[in-house]
Amino acid sequence: MASQDYLIAIALIEQNNVRAMPLGGKEIKEKLEEGNLIKLGEEVILNLLLRVFQRSDEGALKRVSEDKGLLLVHMHPKRMQKELPFIKSEWIRDGDTTQFLKYLGNLSKEIWTASFIKYKGMELVSIAKNEDI
Repeated sequence: MASQDYLIAIALIEQNNVRAMPLGGKEIKEKLEEGNLIKLGEEVILNLLLRVFQRSDEGALKRVSEDKGLLLVHMHPKRMQKELPFIKSEWIRDGDTTQFLKYLGNLSKEIWTASFIKYKGMELVSIAKNEDI
């Protein structure tokens, strides 16, 4: 049976000195393994980054965190719908990225940071839930 979980791409940005957190996601329809994680993750992140790029017409964009400014999150849809909006609004209000990541770690099954490595492509690095984020 297909999983009802989602992969969610999250960008932590500032635009015109205002914090914003654009999101994008996709339902996971098969067992999440390394091969399809990369493929699905790239698709979700690319869609989000295209939307973020289009926002640049409205003003300069800045990542809030160099190493944790682009995230990929594995989450159940009920948590995504009920709890993610609250922690998003809290982060937009206070900008506490460390606290946001701790809350997100409690809501999600796994979190990865996403970055581009020259000559390699996209790299996902798992953030351990118990480490000090």
